[in-house]
Amino acid sequence: MVNYIQVEKHEYVISKQILKSGTSIGANVEEAIGGSSKRDFYAKMHIAYKEARETGYWIKLLKGSKIYCNEDL
Repeated sequence: MVNYIQVEKHEYVISKQILKSGTSIGANVEEAIGGSSKRDFYAKMHIAYKEARETGYWIKLLKGSKIYCNEDL
């Protein structure tokens, strides 16, 4: 999706934010799994949750601005 938006729509700011926050979700989940305590696990999972919410926000902006919609792919 990010590649499509950058190449076809020439939009770089929002697509870069989606890439950063979207890939951060999995990284934080992996860190949580390797956490040193339950508290550390929950803290990392909370960060992953916030990154997922942020990613959703960027996607809403793309859809609202008509830069991207599911039918584009």
